[in-house]
Amino acid sequence: MPLRAVIFDVDGVLVRSMEKHAEAYAAAFLPYGARIEQHEVFRNEGRGSREVAVALAKERNMGLTEEQLDAIAKEKQRVFASFGPMPKYPGVDALIDSLRARGLRLAMVTGTTRVNIERHFPELLPKFAAIVTADDVKRTKPDPEPYLMALRKLELRADECVVVENAPLGIRSAKDAGLRVIAITSTNPPEALKGADVIVEKVADVEGAL
Repeated sequence: MPLRAVIFDVDGVLVRSMEKHAEAYAAAFLPYGARIEQHEVFRNEGRGSREVAVALAKERNMGLTEEQLDAIAKEKQRVFASFGPMPKYPGVDALIDSLRARGLRLAMVTGTTRVNIERHFPELLPKFAAIVTADDVKRTKPDPEPYLMALRKLELRADECVVVENAPLGIRSAKDAGLRVIAITSTNPPEALKGADVIVEKVADVEGAL
């Protein structure tokens, strides 16, 4: 089938924000005596904030209560919001304009909240035909629900779309939804992205891989 839409993850694909997400998790866990490494957050990218908090705590056998996990997730969001808007990766604007000029529809699928999306780049939102955030689903990545919802919103089949991702859990989510995936090595090494169909180095390389 001809390509009709491109579905983008957001953090680590459109915006250079994963480093700040990691910083926010580190700050939120600090009062509990846990040191959070950047690569741990990158590995869990795609999950909602609370799911990431649960995963990080479980890896450390911290035995936190539900209330403590809620508090960590809330503090993480507060710290991240304090950083303000995140910068787009070089080439994002040109890629989006080029894809739209080709008649392709665009969508976003992210494990972050709609508030964060609106803060990142409000000027881009009108260019996307469908947006799926953590607020819209019951199960975040690696479950396929976010990408299946994007397909429903686009009213397209999986073989008419391609996904651009940068994280193992996101790749798994998209593949389980039946989608072809282009992975960018912005936050994870190529060996962590083997589930993708194509691996590229940067956003500017995406169009050539479609």
